[in-house]
Amino acid sequence: MKGNPEDTYTITLDDDVMVHQIVEKSTKIRTIGFQDPKALLDRMEDLHPVGIFVDIQLEGSRSGLDVLPTLRTHWPFCPILVITGTPTEHTISKALNSGADDFVRKPLIPDEVNARLKLRMADAAQKAAKEVVEFGDIIIDSAHRTVEGPAGKRFASPIEINLLSTLANTEGTIVEKDALKMRCWGQIKVTDNALHRKLHAVRQLLRDVTGNVVIETKYGVGFALKFNPPLVAAS
Repeated sequence: MKGNPEDTYTITLDDDVMVHQIVEKSTKIRTIGFQDPKALLDRMEDLHPVGIFVDIQLEGSRSGLDVLPTLRTHWPFCPILVITGTPTEHTISKALNSGADDFVRKPLIPDEVNARLKLRMADAAQKAAKEVVEFGDIIIDSAHRTVEGPAGKRFASPIEINLLSTLANTEGTIVEKDALKMRCWGQIKVTDNALHRKLHAVRQLLRDVTGNVVIETKYGVGFALKFNPPLVAAS
C-alpha cells in the first residue's frame, strides 16, 4: 500500500514486532511497523509519516543510528524519536546529532510516548511554518516541497528543496560547495557529480516555474541564487 499525504500515520523501525502496536495504542495514530532498515529505506518515496520511532539497537548489520541521517534528510520536518533500552549520554548525543529530535526509553510508557510525540509534532509544525521562503518571483515551500512561480508550481524531492532553500536563504550570496553538500546530505559523503546532478534538476525545476531566477556557478568556489527581473519596455 502506498502512503497517501492525506492519511495520518507514524512509522516504527524496531526488531520487536509489538512496538508498533504499543506506539499505535499510545498515540491513537495508525502506525506502520518495519523491522528491517532496508525495507523502510526502499519505501521512503511512498511514505508521508507524521512521526518516526527508531530503535537504536537493531539486530543485523545496520543500527538505527546508521539510518537516522537518511531519514532526516528525506523527512526534514518529521519528528524522529529514537527508542533505546539502555540510554547512555554518548548514544543519545550521537542520535540527536544524527537527526533525532527526542528519545524514549524501553519499556515504553504509553503516556510518555504520546506526550513526546505530540510535543515534537508541535515543534515540527512551527519549524515548517517558518520554511516558506520568497525569493524574487518564486515561493519555496519546504513543508510541502513545492516551488511556485509565475509559470506554475512544481514538486521537488527533499534534497532538491533543501538545496534551493539553502541558496534562497543566503539572499544571493555564494554558498561553498562543501557547505551545500553538508546542508543537503548531512554526514553522508557524496561526490561532486551527485551535487551537480541535483543542481541540474533544480535548474530545470526553476525553468519550469520562472525565467527570472537562476543558479549561478562561481567555479572553484560555490553557487548562488540570483533574481534577474524582466526588463520593462520603455513607453
